[in-house]
Amino acid sequence: MDPSNDTSRYTVGWIAPLALELTAAIGMLEDHTMMPAPEDDVIYHVGHIGLHFVVMVVCPRIGIEPAATALANMRRSFPNIKHVLVVGIAGGVPCYGPDLREQIVLGDVVVGVPQHGSGGVTHYEFGTWEDNNELTVKGHTLHPSSALLTAVNNLRSAHMMAAGSRIPEYLQECRMGLNKRSRQAFEDPGAENDHLFEDDYVHPDRGRTCEGLCDTTRAKRRDYRGYLAERETDQPEIHYGNIGSANAVVRPSAKRNELRARHNIICLEMEAAGVMSDYQGLVIRGICDYADSHKNKKWQAYAAATAAAYAKEVLMLLPSGKRVSTESSSSDDRNEDSSSGSGRGHQTFHNSGTGIMSFNAGSGSLTSNNAVGTQYNNAAGNQYNTPFYGHPPSFPGWPRSNR
Repeated sequence: MDPSNDTSRYTVGWIAPLALELTAAIGMLEDHTMMPAPEDDVIYHVGHIGLHFVVMVVCPRIGIEPAATALANMRRSFPNIKHVLVVGIAGGVPCYGPDLREQIVLGDVVVGVPQHGSGGVTHYEFGTWEDNNELTVKGHTLHPSSALLTAVNNLRSAHMMAAGSRIPEYLQECRMGLNKRSRQAFEDPGAENDHLFEDDYVHPDRGRTCEGLCDTTRAKRRDYRGYLAERETDQPEIHYGNIGSANAVVRPSAKRNELRARHNIICLEMEAAGVMSDYQGLVIRGICDYADSHKNKKWQAYAAATAAAYAKEVLMLLPSGKRVSTESSSSDDRNEDSSSGSGRGHQTFHNSGTGIMSFNAGSGSLTSNNAVGTQYNNAAGNQYNTPFYGHPPSFPGWPRSNR
């Protein structure tokens, strides 16, 4: 049996609400293949990222209920799902935090983490209408699991180091798998195409885009929003906070600002509440507009890609209890491998699709090169792991390079 068809091996479930979000997600997979699930009437996309076998699914339509149903079906067909990610695009709140100093620009990524008494996602349309005609929100959602939150915190620390984020690298790899036309859509549109219009300036015609229609003198470009809005190409800022989720699209700037003020929401989307009401997943959103009347699709593909690239970074720092082996071999092949090398047994196998792990039974040496770090075992059987973005340790008798 093809090992990829073994549903028990998949431990990470990835929800992609839209087709372009699925495209970005597949671009992060290694050894991508499709797996039909007749009982679900859908086709899943499977592969692995780092040490994790990952299953992905696209929702039939946007909304809280379709996302909840997609996850329920996935967990039935793939019974060993331990970690769930909801990855896609959202409308961003342009300014937040003390004195509204923090700046979200198009292409940035928002990650839902517990803050201000929230688990990271607020279902802001679920609650009770009071006598004063105001809605008291009572929508309860779970927070991400401890394993996912620990991976996020490790990644936040790694981003502060000199090596920084691997998002630019993952974006380039994603684009290489696309056709020419699609590749252009997934490029960074650039600061010159990022316009934050004044709150009281309403888009005059929904049938047309802002280009050639809206008065750009009534918009702030990034260079007028201060240094916190500056970005290099393919280097989005990552924001951590509360994500607003509901079945309604938010177009008025006033409503967006109200939700920020009442619930400390920093971005708005339409699926996470359906997942987080029953499961401790992680919600990751790329910002494609400012949740106002000036919505357009120019930034959607790129925002989907930045969110997917960040999700891949998280998975690379999420521990796995099992080794990933993407190649199947017969017992004869394994016997042949173990009789090679020094005569005491030498075995080589692929590890996570990103490097080679080699074991020599004669010396007791294990060397692994992968994107997570480098692992060494010396002849005495001692084991060391380098940091995520680090370099091999310097111990007596150890190799000095893993290249």
